Amino acid sequence: MPLHTLFELAAKSIAKAIRNETIWLNFPLDTKSSNAIVRAFLMDDCWDRNDFKKLEAFKKQLAVTKIDFGMRDLNAEAIRSLKNFNLISLDIGRLEQLMDDYPDDSSNDETLDIVSLFIQSMSNGSRSSLIHLGLPWQEFIGGWEKRVSKILPNLQSMNISSAIFNDRFQLSNFCTSFSHLLALNISFAYYLPSLQGIGNIKNLQKLSMSYVYFDDINGYKELSDLKSLKYLDISGTVATAQIDTNSIKNLLAAEVRLEALEFLDCSWTSVTEHQLRTFAKNHPSLRTIAAICTPCNQTTIPGIKMINASSLSECLEFLVLTDHIDMASDFMKEVYQNQKASRGNLEISELRQVRKALLFVLRESDDEENKFWTVVWYLESGLLELELSISSVTTDIPHMIELCYNAFNTDIMIEEREDYVKFVLRMFEAVVNALAPGILFPDRALKFVFEKTLDLVDGFPEYQSEEIKIITQIDKWMSGDQYQNMCTNFELHGRVQNYLNST
Repeated sequence: MPLHTLFELAAKSIAKAIRNETIWLNFPLDTKSSNAIVRAFLMDDCWDRNDFKKLEAFKKQLAVTKIDFGMRDLNAEAIRSLKNFNLISLDIGRLEQLMDDYPDDSSNDETLDIVSLFIQSMSNGSRSSLIHLGLPWQEFIGGWEKRVSKILPNLQSMNISSAIFNDRFQLSNFCTSFSHLLALNISFAYYLPSLQGIGNIKNLQKLSMSYVYFDDINGYKELSDLKSLKYLDISGTVATAQIDTNSIKNLLAAEVRLEALEFLDCSWTSVTEHQLRTFAKNHPSLRTIAAICTPCNQTTIPGIKMINASSLSECLEFLVLTDHIDMASDFMKEVYQNQKASRGNLEISELRQVRKALLFVLRESDDEENKFWTVVWYLESGLLELELSISSVTTDIPHMIELCYNAFNTDIMIEEREDYVKFVLRMFEAVVNALAPGILFPDRALKFVFEKTLDLVDGFPEYQSEEIKIITQIDKWMSGDQYQNMCTNFELHGRVQNYLNST
């Protein structure tokens, strides 16, 4: 994950000003800038579903083509605001609150009329130009697939991950309706008995079915009908059963052949080296295999690029680029545990890649417990101290400190906090110890470390000696302007002085 650029920081600043209604744009922005601003607007921790309407005032200035609501709760006003933009990509958030606004009048069941939603909320331009659509799981009106495919005739990519398949929603019907797709994501599907019907999408090039597994090998047979498939993701252990799965074994048994396949992801499965070599031999077009956290962690296959434990940096980069948040966290746990056990020397490039992956999890994950343990594993491993011992404080470390502390300080993990507070203090200490002449600690980060160290003093007085080291070290390297600014912050300056006078 790249560091924040000036472009990204500017987008965040404008997004914040739009939310606070403190800016007026009197000139049009290009598509790249517009999309970045809206993305920053939606990713803000202060998001409120009523805020989206604030973008309406800038519909002539923002040339927005991509909107991703993630898992945000949406209301009817936010959905109707979509009509202000001509979109080519739309990932819709949670729709539970829209049942009363778009009811299915033809049924007594609690189903949502997704057809009316698209007709009423999207402009004619968006409906004809939309290429990608991400839909959250929701019980939709019967026959919605065929009707939506006509409303959105140029769709090439769909994400229906976490869908629940049943009598009302069957993969075969879906594939018949959207037979022109090039990319499909059905990861985390529930109650999907087989891939029957997938062959109807004749030109499909990318299929993601992470955490989808069939005990019956016949469930995979229709994959052979996908003559254009280049990318296949069959990674993951079945989450509901917590058992090892091995789709490669079943693909071999079903004699599936994918003549165009170039990329395979079978990470987090129990695939053996023999099975993987056999699969590669059967697919001469195969160029890259991701086999992270498998028995093939060190496997090499001539002519094929392997993404496995033999290259830490490539593994982490792959997980970040493919948005595998949970897998990135799990893999980092293994990295931390291995580092803690062996204290082996990692290259500076690997250390930085680990930190980028950490930032990815802390920024993108909605699982507070997962973020807490990811921070604990990272700090306990000593990788931060190792990086700072051979490198200087980089621009993203102050931001990382804040994210780590916030993950540590989450309310749902309050009972575990006491056992790991020493690692947070060790993080603060490692960073301030890395300061030196010419390395200026940002004002915001300086204030944050001061305040949070004092908060920890109040809650954990037994760590007073560590806290003194942190505060005195910051005081040692503080610039004149920073010291003057802190003195004008009477509350913070008073807390620091009272603490130092009491020790």
